[in-house]
Amino acid sequence: HIEKKKNILEMSIEACKKIIKYKKKIKFLIFVSQGQDYILPSCAEELAQKLGLNKNTFVISLSSGCSGFVQAIYTANNFLNKVDNCGLIICVEKYSKYISSTDFKTRVLFSDAASATIVKFINKKNILESDFGFDGVNSSALQIHKKKNLSKLEMDGNKIFLFGVNNIPDSIKKVSISKKIKIDKYLIHNGSKFLIDTLCKRIPDSKKKILTSFHVTGNTVSSSIPLLINIHYKKLKSKKVILSGFGVGLSWATILISWL
Repeated sequence: HIEKKKNILEMSIEACKKIIKYKKKIKFLIFVSQGQDYILPSCAEELAQKLGLNKNTFVISLSSGCSGFVQAIYTANNFLNKVDNCGLIICVEKYSKYISSTDFKTRVLFSDAASATIVKFINKKNILESDFGFDGVNSSALQIHKKKNLSKLEMDGNKIFLFGVNNIPDSIKKVSISKKIKIDKYLIHNGSKFLIDTLCKRIPDSKKKILTSFHVTGNTVSSSIPLLINIHYKKLKSKKVILSGFGVGLSWATILISWL
């Protein structure tokens, strides 16, 4: 899916159309994006203005990719300390502007996407466990280079794949074993079908529990897990759910949630 008309800011505004009714209640905005329209400033403040949020809204940008949504959920949880608290998480990327039309190997993987997620306070602790990590040595496995005034995305698919299959099973094991809880569903970043199929083999009793969307959406970077939630929402109620994002950075973020 390629967005040919809208820029990052416009995509974000489009994603927020259905949640604008909450604007008076929103106390904070977490904006997750790496490929913004300008090197600076972040468009988070302009987005908050165009959405009509209160000028005292706490606005923060996370320059994060595939692990960004889980990082944002964990961050948001620290803001949600009052009954009337409500926040907004925006995830948006437009990788197509960095991928050559002749680079079919990379272009076929990624889709442009934006997502808007409302988070609200509940009087129960439902983030039960978490695990985070990074690999700075191999950060160049997915990066944007500037050549002849053109910004081009370059990816070492093998390194990204190995990073995922070598770290995510262990990360999931850490957050699930510590609580000795049976996991009902897995919302794992849908990098590719091959990656998910491999993770199914390495994560015990997960084959029928890992939810997918790549056959519909492709790899949508930080919006991957929000889109999974949107597609499979009815399957999550009253379940113990693992959310795990990983990739560009390289970084991973995994949390165990009791879905209420």
